[in-house]
Amino acid sequence: VVGQPISMPLAIAPTGLTGLQHGAGEILGARAATKAGIPFCLSTVSICSIEQVRDAVQAPFWFQLYVMRDRGFARDLIRRARDAGCSALMLTADLTVQGQRHREIKNGLSVPPKITLRNLFDVMSKPRWAWSMLRAPSRSFGNLAGRIQGTDSLTTLAQWIANQFDPTLNWQDLEWIRELWPGKLILKGIMDEEDARLAAAHGVDAIVVSNHGGRQLDGAPASIEVLPRIADAVGDKLDVLFDGGILSGQ
Repeated sequence: VVGQPISMPLAIAPTGLTGLQHGAGEILGARAATKAGIPFCLSTVSICSIEQVRDAVQAPFWFQLYVMRDRGFARDLIRRARDAGCSALMLTADLTVQGQRHREIKNGLSVPPKITLRNLFDVMSKPRWAWSMLRAPSRSFGNLAGRIQGTDSLTTLAQWIANQFDPTLNWQDLEWIRELWPGKLILKGIMDEEDARLAAAHGVDAIVVSNHGGRQLDGAPASIEVLPRIADAVGDKLDVLFDGGILSGQ
């Protein structure tokens, strides 16, 4: 109606390494979401841990789950999210292999960052960022650090994560997670109607139409193209969310 405000449902999607963009980035994101009255979803590969975010914010938040090859670790993440009072679990199925990230290859991104003359000057030109990092509660993968044997640095943790993404993720894994998680369950990464119907049949409360920003598979359709068909197929059975991250022209 002309002259009336338009209400648009939004949420802050799980974003890995937010705490490297700004010290305590995940905590600040959760607080901003609370202030705006929208959900915040913490990433498995966040810098601040589930417990650090829980202790720093008042409102419950969502937690994103990557199912690793180490199912015991996945079970532990679900338990920690439940103990933290997370209000929803978002199982992510649109990143089961590492994508080729062209910008990161071009810029030489590494974890931890390599000390070169170029990035040394870059850090010196951003004193506010450097100060926020010095004061940050965590500068490692908060949900993983200290819990995985033989990963005592960011480099080995990053390698462990890369090796742990499991392309065998299937509907039986979803049933297993549904048994472990009593709360709201969201499945992220649905790109066709049949998978959407299967998600509804498996007791999922919501789905996210997403191809992980278009950066994982060069043959995947654009998520905006498939959204209307999926919404028509299951919109009366569960909530249909849409991933707004567009990272690649491919």
